Amino acid sequence: MKKILILLVFATLLGGQAAKAQSEWNAGMGYASTTFNGVDCSSFLSTHALSGFYAGVSHEFYFSALAGLTFEPSLLFYYQSGRNSNNAKPKYIKMHYLSLPLDVKYSFELSPSMMASIFTGPVLNVGVAGNLYNKNTFVTTKDLSDSMHPLTRVSLQWNFGIAATIAQAVQIRIGYALGVSRLIPEQEVHNNTFTVGAGFLF
Repeated sequence: MKKILILLVFATLLGGQAAKAQSEWNAGMGYASTTFNGVDCSSFLSTHALSGFYAGVSHEFYFSALAGLTFEPSLLFYYQSGRNSNNAKPKYIKMHYLSLPLDVKYSFELSPSMMASIFTGPVLNVGVAGNLYNKNTFVTTKDLSDSMHPLTRVSLQWNFGIAATIAQAVQIRIGYALGVSRLIPEQEVHNNTFTVGAGFLF
């Protein structure tokens, strides 16, 4: 809870600083892959990566006094799934969630028609569907007293990435989000997410 409050304060401060600045929208989608790790992570989770897609929008605020520096909150939907072991039920492992990245981005010109960017910031995820959030479905932790504990629906990650904007119209992005919070209470189980995609500026 404390981490979530810190994240919200961070977002409020940045949003307040950029409220009167120029802004633009970006609608995009792309490929996403999630892996699980941690000292308490079960061998089942650590060997079953999930893949799928993300889609959503972002709104980039330009700081008038800081050339090249922007604040970019996004709202994204992730559809992640993977095949279970042979003949095991359920047949697919699923985790679908809403994601709220709150990135600070620095951009610079590579050529008159291309800008490069680097970005980083916290990510708040909220699970909306998927059997990884269900009780007694998969072995998720090494804790023998509660090995089939469901994953928590609210989690935090820290995002890093690069982007290239072409002709001020199309943006290609590559990102990697590291798990910060525990996916199971009192257990060191985390998830990392790799993404690559494209968006259109408007």
